Amino acid sequence: MTTGLRAIYKLLHENNRLLERIANSLEASAPKEAPNFQLRLEEFATFDWASIDATVERHDAQGAAIVTWKGKQFVRRSPTNKYSPVVFFSRCIGKDEQGENQYERLCTFKSVQQVEVEPIPEKVTRLIRSIPL
Repeated sequence: MTTGLRAIYKLLHENNRLLERIANSLEASAPKEAPNFQLRLEEFATFDWASIDATVERHDAQGAAIVTWKGKQFVRRSPTNKYSPVVFFSRCIGKDEQGENQYERLCTFKSVQQVEVEPIPEKVTRLIRSIPL
């Protein structure tokens, strides 16, 4: 009987060690900060918050106002300034050495600007074509 209990104890102990290693690995691979997803401003009104594992906690006539992601609340902001129109969700994560608030962004909705796309050089194009599918 004692031998059987020792064997069970040994297996349970080994399982606990393995579970602890798995938990540590998952924790290490989890993002340490919000990802700041980049989205088109046109998507804001109909954005599917569940697609980024976020939940709308509060909304108003303009849309989502506060969302929760991984247990943290992010508040909608849209500054009035000379730059492109933007709506983003951020939260304060503390203060820097000068006492200024530091923020992280969950996502940013902004206008897609037309940019010039440079052609791929012929040397690279040949290399791409030579890669077997």
